[in-house]
Amino acid sequence: MDELLSITSASVSRFLRRWYGVVDGAGGPQPATSPHVPGELIMWHKAADCVGRPVTFQDRPIALSNLAPDSSGMLEFWVENQNGYSWAVCLADGRRRVFSREGGRVDWVETEEALGDFLLHCTVREALIGSASKFTVFVDSSELDEALESFERLKFVALDSEEPQVELWCSDNALVRMAPPPMGYSTPGQQLLMLTFATPSDSQIERYASRFNLDMQPEPAHSEPLYEPPPF
Repeated sequence: MDELLSITSASVSRFLRRWYGVVDGAGGPQPATSPHVPGELIMWHKAADCVGRPVTFQDRPIALSNLAPDSSGMLEFWVENQNGYSWAVCLADGRRRVFSREGGRVDWVETEEALGDFLLHCTVREALIGSASKFTVFVDSSELDEALESFERLKFVALDSEEPQVELWCSDNALVRMAPPPMGYSTPGQQLLMLTFATPSDSQIERYASRFNLDMQPEPAHSEPLYEPPPF
C-alpha cells in the first residue's frame, strides 16, 4: 500500500479504491459548502461518496452541508462516536494543522497531524474497524518482528481518543492495529501487545491467520440429506 507510505493528495482516493473498490456512477453532486471549507475536506467527501457504501463505522465526519466555523474561526469536521472528542482546523492557519478537544472542554489542543494526513489516518483506521475479515491475537513483544513480518509501520500518531501506544501498520494487502491489551491480559514479567489484522476480503486473511495457526476458512454450508422413504 504505497499510498500509505508515500502520502500525496491522492492517497485517500487510492486507498479507498484498493480497499472497497469504486461503484460506477456513485457520488452525486456535492452540496453547497462555505467557500472557506478546506479543499482537503471537499476531496475527502467526494472520494468517500464514490465508494457507494459507508467508509466510517465508529467515528464520523460532519457532513459538508453542516460545516461552519465558530466565532473564533475553528471549523469542526470530525467527531468521536460517543462525542467524547472532536477535531477541527483553524481557517486562519495556512498549515492546516488539526486540533482536538475533549467533550465538555473549551480549549482546542494541537495534534501532530495536518488535515490531509489526519483524514487519511482516520480513513485507514475506519477501514480496519469496519472490516468483516479480521482477527485479533495477543503476542509477546519479543515475537513482534515475526508477527509483523512484511508489514511497515505507518507514520500516524495515535488519536487523542486512543491509548498513546496505538500504532497502525500495513503490508501490500492488509492492515494491523497494534495496541496495549485490556487490563488483566498480561502477567508479571510479560509484555503483551494486541494485534488486530484486517484485509479487504476473506480470501486474503488466511495468509496472516496461518502465522498464528488460526483457521479462518469459512465452514461449509450445512445441507440436510435428501429424504428417502423407507423400503416398505
